[in-house]
Amino acid sequence: MYILMQTVFLVIALFLLERSSDWLVEGSSGLAKKFKVSDLFIGLTIVAFGTSAPELAVSVIGAIQHNGGISIGNVIGSNMANAALVLGSAIIVGSGLVIKKQTLHYEIPLMILAQLVATMMLLKSGYLDFYNGIVLLSFFTVFIAYAFSSSKKGFEEVKVKQRSIFAYSLLTIIGMVGVTAGGELGVYSAVNLARSFHVSETLIATTIIAFGTSVPELATSIKAALKSKKDLAVGNIVGSNLFNILAVLGISSLLSPIKTDRNINSDLIFMNATGLLLFFLFLNGKRRAKRWKGILLVSVYGFYIIYEIFVR
Repeated sequence: MYILMQTVFLVIALFLLERSSDWLVEGSSGLAKKFKVSDLFIGLTIVAFGTSAPELAVSVIGAIQHNGGISIGNVIGSNMANAALVLGSAIIVGSGLVIKKQTLHYEIPLMILAQLVATMMLLKSGYLDFYNGIVLLSFFTVFIAYAFSSSKKGFEEVKVKQRSIFAYSLLTIIGMVGVTAGGELGVYSAVNLARSFHVSETLIATTIIAFGTSVPELATSIKAALKSKKDLAVGNIVGSNLFNILAVLGISSLLSPIKTDRNINSDLIFMNATGLLLFFLFLNGKRRAKRWKGILLVSVYGFYIIYEIFVR
């Protein structure tokens, strides 16, 4: 009966994610057109921050409870899932997806730089404290300023459904709440199912939790790719990773010094290598995201999970 109940919860979570991601994409892209800003800007900011709510909640709670391993591990695992699994899946389902020059030359390098800064902080002292948090949040302020300065670039005047700004805002908010709730319910049921089959909690933490907090990004980016909102799909991923590194870790380390309970050097290598791979995959004019690139990215995530389960 218990297993059946958790399975029902999982099905409800998947349905909630599918519907909510649809509303989030429609509402946010509608707002972009109403305010005459690009889909990329909306993806980098509103959608990215909204879908990163689970990472923020998990990491802040981890910091408050003096469990820094959860805060840091959640961000690293989620960034891996976003850059490899989520973007790879969006490329596979969204044929013809093209990475814009602006994204390749500015947003992706900014993401790589943010990850390298956090990596150097962690390698230097093994933890993040209040001062590290100030630095990370300062970088986040710079990113927000950059995002607003480039908000009009790439805007295209197209006809959209005649809805009011209030209606689009409501759709966006409902969508954000829905994908967050769906992600949380999905993680809850999956963890309980795993425990009922006597899977170790360490394994659950390094796989299901990290993946689960990225489910909103996965649902939203795939839905955006299917609806030909390519900039929204890519912006959501890059913006989420920047939000995770700069805002989530920044806020968490302000509340309490956060330190991992195990060596994470290999995890940091995976995260940074994936960011660099993402950049070089689309360099030299090869910005068209062919399906083999998506398959490669998803394979990288699969290898990372296998490494976490069987090698660590």
